[in-house]
Amino acid sequence: MPKAIFEGIYRDLKGKIQEGTYSYQELLPSEGELTAEYGCSRNTLRRAVSMLADDAYVQPMHGRGVRVIWQREAHSAQGSLEGVESFGEYARRNGFVPGTQVKSFEHVTCGAGLARRTGFAEGVELVRVVRVRTLDDVARQIDHDYFLASAVPGLTAEQAEKSVYSYLEQNLGMRILTSRRRITVQLATDEDCSYMDLDPYNCVAVVESQSYNSDGVMFEYTQVRHHPELFCFTTVSRR
Repeated sequence: MPKAIFEGIYRDLKGKIQEGTYSYQELLPSEGELTAEYGCSRNTLRRAVSMLADDAYVQPMHGRGVRVIWQREAHSAQGSLEGVESFGEYARRNGFVPGTQVKSFEHVTCGAGLARRTGFAEGVELVRVVRVRTLDDVARQIDHDYFLASAVPGLTAEQAEKSVYSYLEQNLGMRILTSRRRITVQLATDEDCSYMDLDPYNCVAVVESQSYNSDGVMFEYTQVRHHPELFCFTTVSRR
């Protein structure tokens, strides 16, 4: 089964649910209507719907159809612990205009302390990037990124300001597959306070990620320091 076909249908249906074309508790069009709309086989459509069900966007009901169970939470921007998405994708999905300011871009050698912190091997060359991320022109997070230099040849500060993931996927042909995350709450640092208006908070939510490509190589370690006001991540649990 061509992977691009069912993944494209999955992304399109997911987008329509998020935008409200198919609203909470509504039934999706019938299988026959959707296969005609997308020009695909029933098996391809079922694979896309299965992915939506795995992500808790829909609930298939035997003999009754497929019901939308995803709903947007009021007054919060939602990230997901299930998928790997760029900051721009996250912002647009939540209805914000994204912005990025690159504060630092340099090549460094991974020392012993950095190796313990990031998981990279000691002695390898890394690209260190610090970026302030804005939503609707308000600073909402600070990204501290370390990329394995051999995995991101040609990466520049200009590309980091646009989208590193777009550069890796579109220019280098990299397939980004998995990310392991750790979430903590930490006291705000002087840097946090200088880049983000944290008043009345004295803390930030910190998400540390180790990301791997299709070759099983860890190409990125990221520490993202989030403003508490909009921080909201969701996950799906099953019994």
